[in-house]
Amino acid sequence: MVLGILTRLMQGRWFYGLAVVLFTIYAKLFHRFTALGIEKIPKSGGVIVASNHFSSLDPPMLGIAVPREIHYMAKKELFENPWLRLLLLGLRAYPVDRARSDISAIKASLRKLKARLAIGIFIQGTRNPGDAKALDGAAFIAQRAAVPVVPAAIWREGRRFFIRFGDAVWPQGLSREEASTLTQEIMARIRALLPATKEP
Repeated sequence: MVLGILTRLMQGRWFYGLAVVLFTIYAKLFHRFTALGIEKIPKSGGVIVASNHFSSLDPPMLGIAVPREIHYMAKKELFENPWLRLLLLGLRAYPVDRARSDISAIKASLRKLKARLAIGIFIQGTRNPGDAKALDGAAFIAQRAAVPVVPAAIWREGRRFFIRFGDAVWPQGLSREEASTLTQEIMARIRALLPATKEP
């Protein structure tokens, strides 16, 4: 009962807003955080923000850079702890089973996009500092929802964190081959947003 009440409270806008304010202060003070190209993100409507992923700080950094609430997939194991689950739900995360093709997570993503929300997807699936193969999940979901994908590149220089957003990519067609082509285009745009010394 207590967890249920807390869950409803923390899923309110106040908690997400407070988390953004507090983490923004931390990021500015300790990482001199800089976000570039935020005007590329649509102010309304369903949109996918697709990014590279090399650090556990990437999700909150992306969260404070995007000027609207952003919803994330997070591995389902994180939701097994009830208190961590409470926190994740308050931060707009939802579970995904990374060991298989998770239809329920895909359906949840489509529902959020239909509700004109923004979702964030790390296109390589997990943290990877190198040139790991991009997965087709973001492209597949974008095709089904008919929403744009905004590429985002995250990197750091010493303690400094940077995020740069690029021009949106619109999905074409619904075939598996077209999804793969779209994935390659998104990943190419992410690489192009990185400084030359940070390209994978």
